[in-house]
Amino acid sequence: MLVETSASRWTVPPQRALWIPPAHPHAIRMLSRTEMRTVYFQPSLILQAKEFTQQGRVHAIAASPLVKELVLGLFDNRHSHCTAGLMARLLLQTLCEARTLATELPMPADEKLRGAVMRLLEANDWNSSLHALAASAAMSERSFTRHFTLDTGLSFRAWRQRARIVASLDLLAGKHSVKHIAHAMQFTSPAAYIASFRELLGCTPSVFRQ
Repeated sequence: MLVETSASRWTVPPQRALWIPPAHPHAIRMLSRTEMRTVYFQPSLILQAKEFTQQGRVHAIAASPLVKELVLGLFDNRHSHCTAGLMARLLLQTLCEARTLATELPMPADEKLRGAVMRLLEANDWNSSLHALAASAAMSERSFTRHFTLDTGLSFRAWRQRARIVASLDLLAGKHSVKHIAHAMQFTSPAAYIASFRELLGCTPSVFRQ
């Protein structure tokens, strides 16, 4: 899935789950054949998990076997209301303890900057020059770089590298080879892709897929 908010976007493969706080506008687009399960928590439960909900932001976690079974269990109507309540509490506690994963791609709020990077993302044109992007936003390279960093908290170079890795997650979930993904994402070699992937997500693509 591709989940977008006004400020960021997340690619969510089967190995991941996404927490979205209450009253947080978002859009979901399916990138491939997908079965989605969405769990809504009662406000009374959310208030009990202050250490988790005080973050107040969208974030991704690893969908551990326990998380998966609890979510599926909540959709099994053979369980009693009492059992479902216990599962919901345990799921929320498990989410509280899960490590936040670096799969967020911050998006610029400025319309010209956002339009430029959206064109890059949609064209999968990772080798597009800074000069070309700045020109498409009607800015100088210096102005584009300065405003982009202020808007997203990342340099454009760091953002583009993160964007490539995040975009590759959908291909990785589709069982494509690392060599194929590295070529599709326009890395110089599979080794360069693996190194960049490990730097952002803390593991190799093969380990991530497992």
